[in-house]
Amino acid sequence: MSAPHTKPKSAVLFIGFKRYDESKAVIEAIRAVRPSRFYFACDGARADKSGEAEEVERVRSLTALVDWPCEFRTLFSDTNRSVRFGPPAAIDWFFDHEEEGIILEDDCLPMPTWFRYADEMLERYRNDERVWVIQGNNLMPQWRTPLDDSYYFSAHGYGAYWGWASWRRTWKKYDLQMQDWPAVRDSGLLEGHFLSASEREEVYMIFEKSWNGEIHSWDYQLDYGRMVHGAVNIIPSNNLIRNIGFGSASTHTGSEEDPRNMDNAEDASFPIKHPMHVLVDNRRDLAYFEQFIEPSPLRRIKSLVKQTLPTNMDRSITPYLSKLQRKLGIQR
Repeated sequence: MSAPHTKPKSAVLFIGFKRYDESKAVIEAIRAVRPSRFYFACDGARADKSGEAEEVERVRSLTALVDWPCEFRTLFSDTNRSVRFGPPAAIDWFFDHEEEGIILEDDCLPMPTWFRYADEMLERYRNDERVWVIQGNNLMPQWRTPLDDSYYFSAHGYGAYWGWASWRRTWKKYDLQMQDWPAVRDSGLLEGHFLSASEREEVYMIFEKSWNGEIHSWDYQLDYGRMVHGAVNIIPSNNLIRNIGFGSASTHTGSEEDPRNMDNAEDASFPIKHPMHVLVDNRRDLAYFEQFIEPSPLRRIKSLVKQTLPTNMDRSITPYLSKLQRKLGIQR
């Protein structure tokens, strides 16, 4: 059965920027459970974006919603650190103060029971180095867990950390720059990890572009750390987080037609039923990859076309191909 609102034992970090309505919805969800320790981080406006400073200040005004007794800290940047550097800086700050906790960005709207679920999982796996991150989102709730367990273990998800919880012990191993990627890439030691040739090809591309900065993000580096440390993520059997950020204002979820744009979040049930062993469900991981990550035929054609074009023509046609890709809801 579902549980009523429960005050979290864990600290909560909220990371915002300029999206007022989404930020307000997430902070209202946090306000409903009244955590005793609440951290609010907000990046600074970009100097070349007219009106953005006012949008950022409006998000920061949401501190007025923090009207319950709690230890409240803010980290408001004077400059824009960007989507690549801003969230890791906020998470660094959070784990400088906390051994463990819950992280929500401004597009991650949690169900009320997410907080109790995260609390229980943080406590259970606190000293289990095999567990990397506790995720709140599940885009495939129709995939039933073995023995009707409340969650399963995953080693092949990439990106989409839409509400998660973890420990300082995990974050200490995070490396935004992926400094050892070239050596790991060339060693061949990752070859046995992948479930298909397509996964291998896609993940090598993602990690290469995350390392060299072509993908301007921070979360694939978290996946890389999980992989090289031989760890697993925990995914709930039903979706506990609704991503409310799909649309033109988003950096990485710019299309409302994105197949990941689902309104299927529901509360967790208690008591939590734990799996007997820490075993990865590779069947589910492969199905997830094939449904949400594997390159589409159009994207494969796009890559082939670009490879045959001279550099100048490649640069001129890329915006049009990317626009078509976004319109069709096809991911990078």
